[in-house]
Amino acid sequence: MTDTKPFMEENDVLKQFIELLNQQNMREQSQDLMEFFKYAAGMQLQLAVMADELQGVRQQLSQLQENQPKQVKENLMAKVERIQEKITDLSVRLSAIKDYLVETTVQAVNAFKEKGRSEMCRVVQKWISGVKWALADYREHLTGVMLDCQKTANQIDSIGDELKQIGNSVSNVGRLLAGKGTREVSDEKPGVGLTRVINKPVKKAVENLRKDIESVDKAFEKLDRLSECFNAGKEAEKGGRESLKDKLSQMKAKTDQQKKAPEPDKAKTKSKAECL
Repeated sequence: MTDTKPFMEENDVLKQFIELLNQQNMREQSQDLMEFFKYAAGMQLQLAVMADELQGVRQQLSQLQENQPKQVKENLMAKVERIQEKITDLSVRLSAIKDYLVETTVQAVNAFKEKGRSEMCRVVQKWISGVKWALADYREHLTGVMLDCQKTANQIDSIGDELKQIGNSVSNVGRLLAGKGTREVSDEKPGVGLTRVINKPVKKAVENLRKDIESVDKAFEKLDRLSECFNAGKEAEKGGRESLKDKLSQMKAKTDQQKKAPEPDKAKTKSKAECL
């Protein structure tokens, strides 16, 4: 299980909110919120690991030289790179949910101090509605990335099969000339073992993403239970969706801007060239 202690220590306001719920005899609700915090923090860490492993896949694909056309290798590398980018996008979406969570707990604690429990419930209901919308969007993108990973894994397997077939064909020519039957060669053609190694993290990503989808479904169940406890009307639900949509748009715009920003050295070189 993922340790949420560092996450909670960095956000004292979250601890304060959990303590407030416990004081209000809402221990079950506070436990469900803790589970959700754990899910968000753990998922983001897992996505970072996946992105790093796929970077290793791209480096290993560059070693497929002799037996595969350059176009095939570059096509696969491009696919893995796109999967990496999509996984990074998933992490951005989780960051938006986490940030919105912190902002909401501040508002909920203040609402309780100023107007009491009913106002606190209204604020939390707004958060729940917004997060349910964001999780539905996240689940859709998660499914798309999983299918892309599965397709890429199948393509890498196909390359391994082709390399193995090449090895069998060369070996069996001699056996046929000698009047012997064909057989599978025991020694792997160079590259077959490499494709297996390359594909291991891709297939692992497929399995992890499938489990993540199941985790999202369980998170929905927790949010539904919380919604019943904090129910405060339709207006809060509408406000939650709009607030989180704005938060996600801002974070994605910031990420896109960072991607487009030129590296310092390149910018300096370009500036000198323009002067000349």
